[in-house]
Amino acid sequence: GMIATDKLMAFIERKLFTLNTGHAALAYFGKLADKKTVGEAMQDDSIRRAAKEVMKESGAVLIRRYAFDPAAHRAYIDKILKRFANPYLRDDIDRVGRQPLRKLGAQERFIKPLCGMLEYSLPHDATVRAIAATLHYHNADDPQAVEMQYYLHAHGVAATLAQYSDFTDAAVVAEIEAAYQTL
Repeated sequence: GMIATDKLMAFIERKLFTLNTGHAALAYFGKLADKKTVGEAMQDDSIRRAAKEVMKESGAVLIRRYAFDPAAHRAYIDKILKRFANPYLRDDIDRVGRQPLRKLGAQERFIKPLCGMLEYSLPHDATVRAIAATLHYHNADDPQAVEMQYYLHAHGVAATLAQYSDFTDAAVVAEIEAAYQTL
């Protein structure tokens, strides 16, 4: 089942932007809905759709940047979603959601694809909502989640994104702030 390629970065980013981004989105949206596992989150139609939309947006960057076949990439997303829904894999929301500051990093699963969406003038609403959901993540047993909540409450969304994501696009930060307020 191995695919030989001379475009290794394309496939590294495909895993990061699709599997990792979708997994994290499920965790953060799931946490907001008091789900305990990724499987429970997948059973909720609105959470599953939200995560799939994030994966489609990040996938649009890959399709544009690396000329991935759109149909093949949609099939890859569907394959990953089926894996997330596997009832035999118990994946705790807090395990997947831990270390939110790392996951909000400039080269990580939300901000790097978002920058690609902006670079190519692609839709990014679902990703904005996923970032806002990440900012809502509370877990007293996760030092990064505690630090993020402390910093967020002391300084606000824009300063938190600038501090931990090095993301300062004012228009998009305003979109994230608005999404944060509505979640």
